[in-house]
Amino acid sequence: MQGWMNVREEALNVLLAELLAERGLKALGEVILKKGYPDVLLDLNGVRIVIEAKKTGRREELRRNCEGRLDNGMCDICVMVEYAALNVTSISPTVSDLKDALLKGKYNVGFMTYLDRIGLEKWLAGFKPRVKSDFYVNIDFQEFVTYLISVYEYTVEEDIVTPVVERLKRVLMIFRGQFCPMVLMLIS
Repeated sequence: MQGWMNVREEALNVLLAELLAERGLKALGEVILKKGYPDVLLDLNGVRIVIEAKKTGRREELRRNCEGRLDNGMCDICVMVEYAALNVTSISPTVSDLKDALLKGKYNVGFMTYLDRIGLEKWLAGFKPRVKSDFYVNIDFQEFVTYLISVYEYTVEEDIVTPVVERLKRVLMIFRGQFCPMVLMLIS
């Protein structure tokens, strides 16, 4: 962050949540949950989204935090945000100055979903996660919101139940075909 004063990440996270809320998203910054302390928590039509945000240079920590958030069931989608470039020029910035810096700032953003963590591609032939696993670099606030909504739509639209049910049906048919004749022979 450029400027005279260094601002704590927690303050930026709360303001980021406010900016998202101002755009119609149910967002709350620095909340306390039974399962942990996400930087920003969003609820989008029942889908829980956690944003883990850090200043640049802590990308691996962001990845580990998101993996933990997904693995412990805190969220369905975890967003990794690096505050890449926030320009605060005031000697003593106000909340309004910081919000303006966030709106005009640049971000490096990555996404993880529960689909990434459960590794469906191992179980379902042809399944390929469509979410970019690497970071989008130097995007603006509006692009960040657009990517966030896109990942949400992908997550809720992806039908993972039908292919699993079909595979289970095939396995059960094979089992029935191999073992039912043996059971009938034993009974008779």
